[in-house]
Parts: sequence; structure tokens; C-alpha cells
Amino acid sequence: MKWIVRISLILAFISLATFAALPYLEPVRQKWDRFQEAWELVNNDTTPVEEDETEQAEPEETRAARERSILLPDTEATEVDPSLTEDEDPFLAEARLRAKENPEAAMAWLQAEATSKDRLRGMLEIVDLWAAEDPENALLWLESNAQGLARIETLHSGIELWSQQDPEAVAQWIDGMANDGSKLTAAKTLAANWINQSPEEASKWVGQLPFSSLRSSTAEALIESWATTDPKAASIWAFSEAEFNGDMELFNQSIQYYAEADPEEAAQLLRAVNGANEAPDAVDAYVRTLAQEDPAQAMNWQAALSPGDPLNRTENLTTIMQEWSHTDSVNASAWLSEAQPGPQRDAAIIGFTTTLSTFDPEVAVAWSSSISDPNQRVKNLTSSVQTWAETQPEQAMDWLKTAEMDPGLRNALLSTIQTNIP
Repeated sequence: MKWIVRISLILAFISLATFAALPYLEPVRQKWDRFQEAWELVNNDTTPVEEDETEQAEPEETRAARERSILLPDTEATEVDPSLTEDEDPFLAEARLRAKENPEAAMAWLQAEATSKDRLRGMLEIVDLWAAEDPENALLWLESNAQGLARIETLHSGIELWSQQDPEAVAQWIDGMANDGSKLTAAKTLAANWINQSPEEASKWVGQLPFSSLRSSTAEALIESWATTDPKAASIWAFSEAEFNGDMELFNQSIQYYAEADPEEAAQLLRAVNGANEAPDAVDAYVRTLAQEDPAQAMNWQAALSPGDPLNRTENLTTIMQEWSHTDSVNASAWLSEAQPGPQRDAAIIGFTTTLSTFDPEVAVAWSSSISDPNQRVKNLTSSVQTWAETQPEQAMDWLKTAEMDPGLRNALLSTIQTNIP
């Protein structure tokens, strides 16, 4: 009896499971059919492609390019339009537009609307346009209204433009300016630009300026600009100025520019004016320029000078060694070690120790002790020891106690050092 009940329950469960699975039988069958088809395709190594799809299949190169995982940027799309430069700044574009309509109103707009950071940029933009059309009124406005750095910068820009058109009119306008920094800026700008157009007229104008700091600074600007095109003419004019007013500094500066451009011709000019006697500072400026370029070559130049050459001075070695020891103290000391004792070596040691006293006072003192001339040795040694004692008095004193020298000199130097010891 019990087994009949069990069988009945099992049949009931089977029936219920069958009824529950009936809705899923068809999808399962379809999936099974698709699986069988796929398995057959794999085994046969074929691809189910429709006829129309096969006809439209894209080329292999095109498909490979399309299927890249990382694309390269489009260079044409990322190129910057060359016309879109810094000048296309919207603020500057607005300033230009207003300047073309009414430059004075544009300046008023800047003063009222622009920040201090942008104001100068805008003013320079307006001045460029205004000065190109009406430079005199542009500069008059600037002189009356611009302040501070903006005044100096815009005046410089306006004068530069106007001087290209009518430098004589600019000169007359500058003559009427008040004597201050603005006039100095204007005069220097005019001189630097005018000299490239008409050296004779520009130098004549500068030469007629009254003696003052204005004239000196304007002449320096003239020489600096002139030396880029004709350093010989600039130096000759500077020398004539020196003879006229007794100030040789302008000539010294011109010789530096001339030596950089053509050292042989600059040397000939110095010989022609008997530079060693009349312009010793100019000779020093010339030699220093050579040494800054190539100190070893400058030493060779000095050694090749004949005894009667106006440029042959013992002081040249001091100047050359000052520059050489400043940039390459090792090779400078090697040259000293090989030099023969005498006035020229002594002069070179003086230049060497002048520089080394700041960087390595102990070395400077040691070289000062090797000077052959007794008077010069005492003078230079005293100076080197005093410089050493200013920063390292105890080390200087220890060196003096063991150094070989005249007892009287040692006592004098020890006395000097003791004043620096707290």
C-alpha cells in the first residue's frame, strides 16, 4: 500500500515539472539548432555572407584603417591659423578699432576702462596708429596726459615712429620739452634712430646740445647705435667730442665697440691719436675688450708689440690678467708660472691677485709674495693680506707667522690684522 502512494506522488511531481517546462522547450530547441549550425560552419571553415554583402565588402586597407584602436590626430584640423597671432587679442583689436576712429577718445577709453596691466599694451597700440598719421599731436597728448612707465614707453614708441618720417621736426619738438626724464628718453630715441638715416645731421644735432647729463646720455645712445653700422666713424666723432669738451669716456666706449667689430683697425686708430699718451683709458678699454674675447690671444698680441709701439704698455698685462683670472684662474696661473721674472710678470701678478683676492685670498697672498720688484711686492702683499684679513683674520695671521719676509713688514701686517680680530 505504501509503495502505491509513493509512486503516485512521484508521477504527480513529474507531471507538474513537465507542465512547468513546456514554455521553455521551443527556445531551447532553437538554441540547440543554432549551436549545431555554428558547429558545422566551424568544421567546414566557411563564413555565412549574404550575396549582396559580399558584393559590397570594403577593401582590406580601408577595413584595416577603420579598425585601428588608436587614431592619429588630424594635423590639418589642429594647425593654427597664421593670421591669428597675439595681435588678434580682443582687447588690442578693440583698441585699434577705436584708435582708427578717434585716437584721443581711444586713449580716454583706456584710462577709464582698462586695467593697469592692459593699459600700457593698449596705449602702445594706439600710439603706433596715431603716430603714423599725426605724430606731433600724438606726442603732445602723451606729454600732457601719460604718466609713469606708460609715459616713458609710449614716448619712446612715438618718437621712434616720428623720427623715421621727419627727424628734424622731432629734434625741434624735443628742444621745447621740459628738462626731465621724458626729454632724455625722447632725445636718446631720436639719436639712435636718426644716426642710421643721416649720421652727419644726427651727430651735428647731438653736438649742438648744451653740456649736461642729457647731452652725455644722448651721445652714448648715438655712439652705441652708430657703432653697429660704422664703428670707425663713431670713434672718430667721439674723439673729436673728447677733444672739444675734455670728456674721454665717450671715446673709451666707442673703442670698445670698434675693438669688437675690427680689432686691427681699432688699434690703428688708437695709434693715430697717440692713445698711450693722450687716451690711456681708451687703450685700457681696447685691451680689456681683447682679453674678454680671448685672454690667451690677448697675451700673444701684447708679446708681439714692438718696443716703440704706442700701445705697448706694461699695464696691459695687468688688465689682461684681471680678465683671464676672472674666467679661468687655472690657465692664468699656468701662464704666470711659465713667465720670466721681470716687470711684465710683476704687472700680470698684480692683475691676477686683484681678482683672486676676492675668491681665494690665500692664493693671492702667495703670488703677491713672488713679485720681483721690492716696492711693488710690499705694496701688493699688504693689499692682499688686508683683503684676506677682512674675511679670515685668523687664517691670515697664521700664514704671516710662518711666511718668509722682512720682520718689519711682518710686524706691520700683523698689527693690521689684529685690528680685524674681535
